[in-house]
Parts: sequence; structure tokens; C-alpha cells
Amino acid sequence: MEIRERVEPLGDLWLWVAEAGETDAPPVLLLHGLYDRWETWLPVVPGLAAKTRVIAFDLRGHGRSSQPAGGYTLRDYADDAARLLAAMRLGEPVVAIGFSLGALVALVLAAEWPTVVRALVLEDPPLAPPDEGTRLWLEALLAAKRAGVEAAYELARELDPDGTPEDWQRSALWLCSTADGPILALLDEGRQPEPLDLLPRIVQPTLILQADPLMGGVLDDETAQRALRLLPNARLERFPGSGHAIHREQPEGFVEVVLAFIDEVTGRAAVDDATAGSGAGG
Repeated sequence: MEIRERVEPLGDLWLWVAEAGETDAPPVLLLHGLYDRWETWLPVVPGLAAKTRVIAFDLRGHGRSSQPAGGYTLRDYADDAARLLAAMRLGEPVVAIGFSLGALVALVLAAEWPTVVRALVLEDPPLAPPDEGTRLWLEALLAAKRAGVEAAYELARELDPDGTPEDWQRSALWLCSTADGPILALLDEGRQPEPLDLLPRIVQPTLILQADPLMGGVLDDETAQRALRLLPNARLERFPGSGHAIHREQPEGFVEVVLAFIDEVTGRAAVDDATAGSGAGG
């Protein structure tokens, strides 16, 4: 599998973009979480790229994309995604797949630019209003980031005691390469829309992937059911035993569920069934 990486200039900033899969396959847009990079998706890119055109990028302030002084609201991230898609001239809307912070970005993208999003996959989205625990976590991230890689490594060990040294090192390096702005914007709660308020505006088919709350998943059962009531066209898939990052912890199950959903929303499942039926009768 070939992964094609490049810099995409968008006027006032640039984005680091990665693509995989055939260019004429249904496009999917991958949106990563806070202090991640596009590479967080590597465990699932081969499986997704077998049937789709995968497009991933580092959000502004993250990885190798621009790190402007400001502009880190969910709408800023979504506007970057919309501009990227416009520059790529895909000719059809994408299935937007967002993890954690990326799930909230995907919601704003679908609500504000509905013509560019065919369907949504929200991976363990943090839909509930942030609590004191969330604020303390963000403050700890910011303090460790500013203190340097060693402090970030120790925080990674504390937050993920079952991880490996490679996991902690990656987390520390990615955190330290992230701008302050993304964390500060989340601490400034008044600047961000309430995710649950966005849901009634989402007309696209939506698949919610719920990690296990007992294993670190952030989407609790009550909020998940509330989201299903607010979304006009959505369903829920649970991943028992998985922590927050389902795509890393259960990549095979993630790919299977997501590809089945993409086949459904793009009509490929019906085409495949018809082809199979034609072959059997022929």
C-alpha cells in the first residue's frame, strides 16, 4: 500500500496531507484527536484504503501543519477541512470519520458545509459538556507540554499505565510538537459550540462508535442514547473492552464496521448484492 504525503497550501496556512487508496474510490476524510497526527490512523489505513480513497491530514497546530497564533475553534478546524476538500476537487462528498476532537470537527463540518459530507462516523465523541476532570486533564497536558519531552513522557505513563514505552514516547513527542492554541481553546469553553446542540442539524447518515466507558471511553451510555434521540439518522455500535482509541485498540473490528457502513451509504452494498445475484443466475 502506497501512502502519498504532501503539503497543501491554503493561502494563510498549509496542511500536511496523506492519501492512500485508489483515487476513483469513495473518499473518506480522517480527522484525528487532540495532540495526535494523521499517523494515528495507520492501524486502519490499509483496511480502509482497500475499498476507499483515504484522505488524512494534521489539523492546524498539530504535527507538520501550520501553527498559527490563533484560530483553534472547532469551526476553524472544519473550515480548514472544507478548504482542503475544495482544493482537491474530489467531485463527490466525503464520509467524514472523526476521533475524539476530530469527531467534534466532523460534526461542525457536516452542519456548516453539508454538501461536502455524505455521512459521518463519530469515534467515541466527547459529546457531554466538559467537567472538572476534563479541565484538569487539559491543564496537565499544557503544563507537561511546556515543561518538555521528559515531563510529557511521564504524563503519558501516568495516563496510560498499560501502554508501552513506544506508546509513551510517541504521545510525548506528539504532545510537545502541538501548539498551545489547541489546548487553550478547549480550556476556553465559551468559544466552542455545545456538541449536543449541533446534532439536530445533522441530516447525514451517522454511525457512532462507542468505546467501553469502563476502559477509558468518554461517551457514556446516557449521552449516547441522548445523541441517538437528537440525530435524525443515526445508529450506535459498541466496542466492549476497547479504550478511547478504538481504531488503535481494535483496528480489525473498526475497519469491518466502518466499511460496511460506507458500503451502505454509498450504495455499494446494493451494487455488490445485485452483481452477486446476477452471477448466480448467469
